Amino acid sequence: AAATDVRSQVIQLVQVFEGRIVNVGHDQLTVSLDGTPRKIDDFEDLLRPYGIVEFQRTGRVALPKLDRQAPARLRAVQERVS
Repeated sequence: AAATDVRSQVIQLVQVFEGRIVNVGHDQLTVSLDGTPRKIDDFEDLLRPYGIVEFQRTGRVALPKLDRQAPARLRAVQERVS
C-alpha cells in the first residue's frame, strides 16, 4: 500500500508540472518533462525525497520544420524498406 501511495504522489507531481510518464515498471516510473531550468530544478527538488535513481538533462533541443515535400519523401523511403 505504501508503494501505491508513493506512486500516486509522484504521478500527481508529474501532472502538476505538466510532465509525461513515458514508462511504468513494477517499482519505477520514467518521466519526461520540459520547461525552464527553474521548473526542472523545482521538480527535481520535490522528487528527491522519493528516491531519484537517475536524472538526465538534455538542454535545449531544436528540430527542423518539415517542408511540404517531406511526406512524399517519407513514403518513398517506406516503400524501399518494405
